[in-house]
Order: sequence, then structure tokens, then C-alpha cells
Amino acid sequence: MTPAADIHARFRALPGSKYIASEFALAGALAWLRRSRPMRVLEVGSGIGCLSEAIRSWASGDFGVFLDAEIICVEDEPWCRAQWQKNVRPLPRGMHLFDKPPLLVWWDFVLLDGPQMPADGWIALARRAVVFVEGGRRAQRTELRRVLREAGRHSIEATWRPPDRSKGFSVVLCDPTPAEEVWFAAVRLHEWVLDLPVRVRGQPVGKRRAEEIPR
Repeated sequence: MTPAADIHARFRALPGSKYIASEFALAGALAWLRRSRPMRVLEVGSGIGCLSEAIRSWASGDFGVFLDAEIICVEDEPWCRAQWQKNVRPLPRGMHLFDKPPLLVWWDFVLLDGPQMPADGWIALARRAVVFVEGGRRAQRTELRRVLREAGRHSIEATWRPPDRSKGFSVVLCDPTPAEEVWFAAVRLHEWVLDLPVRVRGQPVGKRRAEEIPR
């Protein structure tokens, strides 16, 4: 079983699991964390801790990766916060749960799975920052692109979906290299080609598929 599959299976059996990140998104988040090796990570909308557990596994060295990142997880719903504190353990050095994003911090990596970030939060993205967006969240991605554009920041975006073309994840990359621009363009074309037969059949693309959630 892969690390993402193991985390997803464990959290599906927990209270409040209806809206946890998909296994596909968990695998994508781990891959991008390993690729980016960020120093400062912000997760917005931590819920009961499924995506946070993937970050914890990465930061604690479970997979032999970078150990010294500062990680802030944000969740303002009291019940979810209580579940998070039960589910995400043991916490590595530098990982904390807050009820709102701290201000005046430059983030290398943002994982978005919750409420809209304030504009000043988006401006506080470091050079070559990565924003990983779980699910669709089209309005939030549109707002992010607008804020970056108005701040004179160049960014690129692509969306990856699983084989059933249900919801996956998007990545917004600030200050990309020419090679990354070509890569993201190729991803967008590839995903469009895979989506096309589904759209022709009149089926939804990028929507959550019904799952049987253990009780």
C-alpha cells in the first residue's frame, strides 16, 4: 500500500471523514512537497487532519525527506480542531495548528483545502512558491491568479485528475522557468484530451464521486 493509500484508508474510518482529501490528491501533495522541499508550509482548511497527516509524514522524515520545515495548519471549526489534535500525531518540530493564517510570513508552499485566503495572504508568497489546491475551488484559484497578476507576479497553473476524471488537484507555480511553462502546458493539453470523451458523453468532470464512508 502506498503512503497516500494508507493515510486515506485510515482517515476514511474516522469521524468527520466525508470531506477528506482523495487518495489521488494526497499522493499529489506528497509528490509536490518532495519536489519543492519548502521551508515554510501553510495548510488552509485542515479539517480532521487527512492532508495534514500527509504533510506530517513528509516533515517527520517518514519517507526520508526534508525535516526542518515550519508548518502552520489552519482550521477555525472547533470540532474539527479537536479531531485534528487526536488524529495528527506525533507532531514534528515546527508543526502547529492555528485558527487563522498568521500575517507577515512568506510562504514557500500553500495547501488550500478550505476557506478563501485573504488577499494579503496571497501576496505573501515567496519567489517560486507553490500553491497546491485540493479539489476544484475554481473561485479561489481565480482570485489567486487575480491577486498575483495585480501584484506583477507571473504564475502558471495546471490541473491533474484521476483516471475516473473526478476531482483531483491543481497547482499554481509562481515565477516558473521556461521548462516548467512547457511542462504545465503539456499537462493542460493532456488533461483536456482525457476529459474530452467524458464531456462528450455528458458526464461531469472534476466532481467528487460518491464513496461509501465507513461509520
